[in-house]
Amino acid sequence: MGKKLNRVLLIDDDESTNFLHKIVLEDNVEIKNIEVAETVTEAFEILERSKGADKTEPDLIFLDLNMPGMNGWDFLEKYKGLHKNSLIFILTTSANPDDKKKAEKIKEVSGFRNKPLTGEMVQEIILEYFPH
Repeated sequence: MGKKLNRVLLIDDDESTNFLHKIVLEDNVEIKNIEVAETVTEAFEILERSKGADKTEPDLIFLDLNMPGMNGWDFLEKYKGLHKNSLIFILTTSANPDDKKKAEKIKEVSGFRNKPLTGEMVQEIILEYFPH
């Protein structure tokens, strides 16, 4: 496995998707802590706690766009300027090409992928963004 990540945050309102993505991550990279948020509010609570506790932001954030209440776009809007070190990858079932174009214009977004997260995707991200 080689590279070890400290923290990964999954933000998705679907419990079974989070379960699957957590298994894919655990099978493909060594991660000290995987946290799951089913709402944008919960995600910010986790991020806020991490700032106080060990001052360690997630290495990676996987973000769903379509969630009830505040959605992925709302998360990105609120996230701007608050946190600097996490890589954000949008994971979505959206087939709307405008979503990808919009995501590409947001500097905080490192990538845009279609669900589900696969081992191949994880390996590509690790090789590209965590080469050592």
